[in-house]
Amino acid sequence: MGTRQKDQRWVLAVGALLFCSLVCLSIAYPFPAAAQWKPDKAIQMVVPYAPGGGSDVFARTMVNILKEENLCPVPLVVNNQPGGSSTIGTTSVAHSKGNVLMLLTFISGQVAAPLTAGKAAATYRDLTTICNLANDEQFIVVKTDSPIKGVEDLLAKAKEKAGAMTIAGTATGQEDQMCNRLVERAAGIKLRYVPFNSGGECITALLGGHVDMIWANPSEFVPQYEAKMVRPVVVAKEVRVEGFKDVPTFKEKGYNVTFKFFRGIAAPPDIPAETVAFYESMFKKMFDSPRFKKEYLEKYMLSPAWLGSKDATKMVAESEGLFQGILKELELIK
Repeated sequence: MGTRQKDQRWVLAVGALLFCSLVCLSIAYPFPAAAQWKPDKAIQMVVPYAPGGGSDVFARTMVNILKEENLCPVPLVVNNQPGGSSTIGTTSVAHSKGNVLMLLTFISGQVAAPLTAGKAAATYRDLTTICNLANDEQFIVVKTDSPIKGVEDLLAKAKEKAGAMTIAGTATGQEDQMCNRLVERAAGIKLRYVPFNSGGECITALLGGHVDMIWANPSEFVPQYEAKMVRPVVVAKEVRVEGFKDVPTFKEKGYNVTFKFFRGIAAPPDIPAETVAFYESMFKKMFDSPRFKKEYLEKYMLSPAWLGSKDATKMVAESEGLFQGILKELELIK
């Protein structure tokens, strides 16, 4: 064997030995990992609706669970910013570019509202979608002593009093009014829709006898239902809701009326990817916790519907297209 070949083998052997040594050292003394982002000051949780409504209940329940389960290292403070059918609060978050200490309760109505509000209102494109957590259910609710006992009574009276029967809902051009339009279209009736700022205001109007019925999510009427003050008549869902087995769906009565009312979380635009990852992980841990299932999903009869940031953004975009069609029927947009 030549001297040159021996030298090459010697170099290779030394190189292999050095490589193995470095591997062993890296195992024994690993390089420190880059610190993950986490909030160091209180986080503002903006709710673009008045206190007492479904979004307010959603926010306050989450804040309580996140705190008591030690899932967030800093406090979260609920900040109600109602008005403009949710556009005031939503737009304020959209204008807080890069703010890593701000979150927003984000529901389907906040996708619909900008379509009718004009160019000044922020859309989902002006936000960072963090996740979706649940789908709420849309019920028509009456006072316990109402002569409307079921879907048949409701439709008969609506046809008898064409355009005179009042039904309240949260805001103009949002879920409640869109659901109302689906019912009108399917049943060939006309109802007088009366908008309020929140589900809490709708309940107050119903109990005060100012409207005949209301659109409401369970979180908005369960306390009054348990007190035997109100009664749900029908739900816009594919199947009956577990907690209301005696309440029929529109579909089983022969009317193709269903609506998915999603509830999720968004944040200001242009926040770092590691911030999105932190919040997405935090809410996933909360979603997986027994407390969230018991204290929110089961208590208020919502359907679990987890979607991470990417999938939630896609779902929101698809919803916008569906809502545009309904709003055109309502002549709220062209």
